[in-house]
Amino acid sequence: MKRKFLHSSAMLIAAISTASAADLRQPVYTKAPPPPPPSCTWCGFYIGVNVGGKWARVEDNLTVGGTSLTFDRDTNSSWIAGGQIGYNWQAPGSPWVFGIEGDIDAQDFNRSRTVGVTVGPFVAGDVFSVESKWQASLRGRIGYAAWDRTLLYVTGGAAFTNVKATAALVGVGTFSADDTRVGGTVGVGLEYAIWQNVSLGIEGRWSFYGDDTFNTGTLAAAAVANRVNVDTAEVTGRLNFRF
Repeated sequence: MKRKFLHSSAMLIAAISTASAADLRQPVYTKAPPPPPPSCTWCGFYIGVNVGGKWARVEDNLTVGGTSLTFDRDTNSSWIAGGQIGYNWQAPGSPWVFGIEGDIDAQDFNRSRTVGVTVGPFVAGDVFSVESKWQASLRGRIGYAAWDRTLLYVTGGAAFTNVKATAALVGVGTFSADDTRVGGTVGVGLEYAIWQNVSLGIEGRWSFYGDDTFNTGTLAAAAVANRVNVDTAEVTGRLNFRF
């Protein structure tokens, strides 16, 4: 009887072990974890350089006493080169990029006009010129990272530039006055991340500075008031390093 009981117990244990082993061989299915959010491609501070071309539209309106002389608005060009620094913020998983940027650039814009026919106190040969050697801006940016490494953006803010007006008056002398103008600027741009922390881009902007009046000498015992209106357009290539 005892032997029969031991034999039955051994068979029962073997059956349980076989069933447990079979259960262990069955695959266990679990829900896959959600994919991680996209990395923040455009986040953080950056610094860079830019170079390109600039086109300035200038109009002069000269007044001495009751006599006025206007040089109609025309366009002259210049090279432009400088640097920028900024900061971008991008929420994880979001294609929208928000930032702020400041830049400063050197340029060599100069436009001169000569009086061809004597008009009142203005005599043939009088030369009036306008020049600017630098510009700067402080702007916000809103971008959309539509295709992984490509960022499209719009930008706008305050613009600053130096304007110098000079009058070379025949038989009188040369007079100059300058002022730092504050205006606005708007534009669009595109950046492409060639590496994780390096991007190439192109940006186009329109800047407007309004009117500024300079006192550039004296004719017929009256001051020469030169009202200058300046608007500019530019296109620059940009190289940025993010850190």
